[in-house]
Amino acid sequence: MNGSGVRPVFKGLFFVRSLPGGMLRIGEASPNRAVEIADEDGWVERLIRLMDGTRTVERLWRDLAAAAPSLTIEDVSEIVAELDRLGYVDDQGLRDECGLGPDELERFRANVNYFSYYSSMGSGPWGMQERLRGAEVTVIGAGALGCGVLLNLAGLGVTDLRIVDFDVVELSNLNRQMLYAEKDIGRRKIDVASEFLARFHFRSNPELVDMEITSAADAKKAISGSDLVVLAADQPYWLLERWVNQACSEAGIPFIAGGMNLCEGQVYAVVPGRTGCAACIDLQYGQDHAEHAAFLSDFRDSDFRMPSASIAPNYMVLAGIVGGEIARWFTGTAEMRSAGRVLAMNFDTYALETRIDFARRIPECPVCKDVY
Repeated sequence: MNGSGVRPVFKGLFFVRSLPGGMLRIGEASPNRAVEIADEDGWVERLIRLMDGTRTVERLWRDLAAAAPSLTIEDVSEIVAELDRLGYVDDQGLRDECGLGPDELERFRANVNYFSYYSSMGSGPWGMQERLRGAEVTVIGAGALGCGVLLNLAGLGVTDLRIVDFDVVELSNLNRQMLYAEKDIGRRKIDVASEFLARFHFRSNPELVDMEITSAADAKKAISGSDLVVLAADQPYWLLERWVNQACSEAGIPFIAGGMNLCEGQVYAVVPGRTGCAACIDLQYGQDHAEHAAFLSDFRDSDFRMPSASIAPNYMVLAGIVGGEIARWFTGTAEMRSAGRVLAMNFDTYALETRIDFARRIPECPVCKDVY
């Protein structure tokens, strides 16, 4: 801890307050992070005030020595380590070593502040933002969910995007596909989305793929080289998910799928080698519901196609869940809640529940059996 390159900085997220009786309360204005520390002589509070990222542990000790001559450098090192363990300290040196430019540090300052809630002196928030910048994400579908996901990815700082879609903007899209305007009617969605992203962030340079996925082979081409895939399209029903599932499972690429069914949205994530896959969901659901296979067969053979029936606020919430999962995946701030789970959001009650748990693959699954 007293290495010359470490420069502790106390996180600005946390309020520090002196209490009667020589106690120090830290973080009481922040969720799930408040603690009380004995500080009869007041030197812990003085140490926190000095931790502005300009001083090493040794310099902190020397600057405290005049007011607290009995302190040793080991004492200072131990309290800094404890504050780090409690989640209150970063290493300013990691900020200086990161590859983010001044414009990015300012643009994504709120992102970095948020990530610092989860960071430590060994893993700073600037590196988390940098990992997002370097992520290569493919979004299949630039409709309602795809628009919301692309907007969230832009805000997160993901610039290496691939957008896969074959459709054009229609007037009926404009109630929920918020990247488009009336002047864009008749234009390719991928072109309009790309222009929006370029206006939003000059570093954004998405790869545009004008493709209708009609097979697992098409899906394999669409996802090639991705770090993560978002499936935000649903046609052809059921088949598209299975093609993308097969392609991602074979390539070892995680994917997040989402969709809306009237007043319910669903999100699930497949992580090859760690969770089951979409085919496992089918097998599990089929085991629990005897009529499932017959329903799928009848549904695919019918001419039924549910008309679009949703509102922008619901799609934005669903896109926010997907975007939050992507942030968790690349930054490591938490595990994806949807990994190996079908999460269902009820928009009548705002309840979020696990509908199907496929964290463990089904042994007879024909798709992911060779991934493990």
